[in-house]
Amino acid sequence: MKILFWGVRGSFPVAEGHAVGYGGNTPCLEVEVAGRTILIDAGTGIRGAGQALADRGVEQVDLLLSHAHWDHIQGFPYLPQLDQEGVSVRVHSLRHPNQTLNEIFAGQQQPPFSSRSLKDVRAHLEFVEHEDGDCFEIGAAQVTCRRLNHPGVAAGYRVDSGDHVLAYICDTDLDGAVLHADGLGEDANETKWLQKLRQNARDLGHSADLLVCDTFFLPEEYEPLWGHSCPDEFLRLAAEVDASGVWLFHHRPGRADSDMDGIVERYRPAAVSEGIQLHAAREGVEISL
Repeated sequence: MKILFWGVRGSFPVAEGHAVGYGGNTPCLEVEVAGRTILIDAGTGIRGAGQALADRGVEQVDLLLSHAHWDHIQGFPYLPQLDQEGVSVRVHSLRHPNQTLNEIFAGQQQPPFSSRSLKDVRAHLEFVEHEDGDCFEIGAAQVTCRRLNHPGVAAGYRVDSGDHVLAYICDTDLDGAVLHADGLGEDANETKWLQKLRQNARDLGHSADLLVCDTFFLPEEYEPLWGHSCPDEFLRLAAEVDASGVWLFHHRPGRADSDMDGIVERYRPAAVSEGIQLHAAREGVEISL
């Protein structure tokens, strides 16, 4: 398994000098497993990912979408594969209660937002909607999707291949007291749902080699109504579930490179004490498992 970071920012892309080191594109990861290509999220980083795949002649791409907030889908219209005949693009997501996945993507590619309709795509485009807890295969990889505690309908993903595991847990408020997830039913028991969604994150991260996690906040910045987490929470989770590597992700737009370096140094002693390798995700970094 190879993992490559193409976009690591949250909320909106940043084209400023303070973000040059870690990168300013919004979320996108590339995962290569036994000759198959998986992309995770369709932020602005997907443009560069797609161009690299086109240069390599990749003709089949599976995209795992965490959720439909704009920083996670805004790069999709610019995915080069959409303009290529003979290429297959399959988009996976949790099922939404009120809209199909096709409708969600078509919504951002219609006037007055866009002059290029989703109907103009030349590739074979397929949308696959999953239920919470579904497991499915992409080539030799086993993929599991689980609901997370974030506004709207948000999923995390676990990718198993042989003895290696990537867990992608973004966006979520891991240990907060507010239930953010939508569409749970009018009689939803908040306490039980919070427990379930926390357990979902733990199930995804169990024994993971790489745990890519939402660490948008520091504890002193935490806002309970946003649906994001802090590094402290994911270090605790990694220790609980025996994950070996934590990658801080979904960096705040205003985080300077020096700020990110400082955050890693701030949390490194706690990570070392638990036997966890700690890193901050950076565009262009490739990990081989």
